[in-house]
Amino acid sequence: MTTTEKIDVLTLEGYAVNGFVTEFKLIDCFKSGKVRTAKIIATLNNNRYVETECLDYPRISRVYVLLEKYKDLREVFTSEEVMSGITYDLEQE
Repeated sequence: MTTTEKIDVLTLEGYAVNGFVTEFKLIDCFKSGKVRTAKIIATLNNNRYVETECLDYPRISRVYVLLEKYKDLREVFTSEEVMSGITYDLEQE
């Protein structure tokens, strides 16, 4: 069984803009009359599962649309030309 890590919306957007989100879906948390909340569950490129908290549907649906746009732009954001200007300090001890 896999565990799903709870993350905030900005962290999810950061993962998406950097090309780390491979799949995502919008899931209802609660729906009654005009009140609706939902969350986004996503799979990262390292096979980790993450999910946001349940938020008002209008807010979380805008985040979902942003993730769709980031998916469309993934090749631009992660192109060799763009990535060549980025340095990582991961090798430091």
